[in-house]
Amino acid sequence: MALTMVHLLVADMWAKGHPEYLDSPEYYYGAVSPDAIHVRDGNDKSHKNEIHLNNWGKLHRQDVVDYWRVRRAPFDVGYGVHVLTDAQWVPRYKRRLPGLMPEGKLDIPRYYNDTFVTDFALLRGIPRLGEVLDMLEKADTPADHPLLTAHEFSAWRDIILKAYRGECPRNEPVKYIDVPYVRAFADDSIALIDEVYGEAFGKI
Repeated sequence: MALTMVHLLVADMWAKGHPEYLDSPEYYYGAVSPDAIHVRDGNDKSHKNEIHLNNWGKLHRQDVVDYWRVRRAPFDVGYGVHVLTDAQWVPRYKRRLPGLMPEGKLDIPRYYNDTFVTDFALLRGIPRLGEVLDMLEKADTPADHPLLTAHEFSAWRDIILKAYRGECPRNEPVKYIDVPYVRAFADDSIALIDEVYGEAFGKI
């Protein structure tokens, strides 16, 4: 449920400690690719948890360990980083931003205004994210993924590139999920990704 720039920011910050991925277009491609399920299902989210290795909004670390023990290419490392980011994103805003959850239900219009406006602010404010976005164009699309097709991956990449090279679709002032919130989230999310990666790859 985190948007694209959050995923790319976390992926880039984590890669600073794992420099073999830092300039890999395929790694960053993987870091946005679980959401390619939207090419298949549109707004139907019934398959999203499966495609996110059961980590969409709740942590199931063993599923990521099992995935990484079989699939270890840079694209797949990025894929795992994405789902571990989402596993931390939802529980955090539920704990820290109760105003987003009136009567226990997410305020969808407010959520998407804040996340889109903040995503575009991150892209404008962090030049590295523009560089990473450009890398996505150069990445090779995997042809043998067990959960999504090459067409779905490439079509989702095209959607991302078109969207983030255009104008932000929302423009109301941000109330809850702002740039400082995302930067703090990104800082705090790295430790879990390192733990799971270390378990799968036998190193930290």
